[in-house]
Amino acid sequence: MNEPELKHDDEVEQLIAEHGGDVQAVIAKLMDERSFLIKELEYASLAMGFGYARGWKPKLSRH
Repeated sequence: MNEPELKHDDEVEQLIAEHGGDVQAVIAKLMDERSFLIKELEYASLAMGFGYARGWKPKLSRH
């Protein structure tokens, strides 16, 4: 029933294998997915009422 969690290294190796060993393709895919998620956060921020999160808004950057 409970499947064991993949270790971080296993996930990285799996991603690299899925892209035929092309690490640059993996990085490009991850950057594309990051951009998509940032846009989703932006849309959610616009739709989210101020009181819903008690004034909290997601940060889109760590800097």
